Amino acid sequence: MTTPRVLRRALVVAAVLAAAVTSASWTPAAAAPPAVASLVDAQCLGGFSRVFTPPVTTTPQTVTAAATYTYGTCLVGPTATGTAVNSATLSCVPVVPGLPPETEVVTWLDGTGATSTVGWTNSTVVGQTVVLTGEVTAGRHLNASATKVTSGISYLGSVVGCLLGTPISNTTGVVDSFVLTG
Repeated sequence: MTTPRVLRRALVVAAVLAAAVTSASWTPAAAAPPAVASLVDAQCLGGFSRVFTPPVTTTPQTVTAAATYTYGTCLVGPTATGTAVNSATLSCVPVVPGLPPETEVVTWLDGTGATSTVGWTNSTVVGQTVVLTGEVTAGRHLNASATKVTSGISYLGSVVGCLLGTPISNTTGVVDSFVLTG
């Protein structure tokens, strides 16, 4: 049998709960936002060639370097080509020239004519390996983070000839990794 005292307690508890639920100041605990993984927009391997004008000699001079990249093997996204031109003071030594910031225009070879402009703002050179980081500043994948790792394979072999008087007019290498992450 239910006593009036138990009923009164039940009604009080129900009233308190109802007031809490309908109170304007009551809000449910904020749920943690879902984890958002960065999406890989493009991931490719390939090669590059670079032409130096004037050719690199033993005397430091301002040289224009025109690079052509081929991204022919892509795990994510279509294949592509890229072009970049920059100027730097170069000579035969150091073996791997440091790269100033440069802009690369990537043309996607999927029949759309779409391009991505990548602003490479930072480069780290270790031996013949260059790691570039930047961001897509225009076109497809706008604002995506960009990372590229290249290995120069012909410059080192050209240095001895350069030191002996044969200027370096071009180099070739491997694009170990080209990744756009948005």
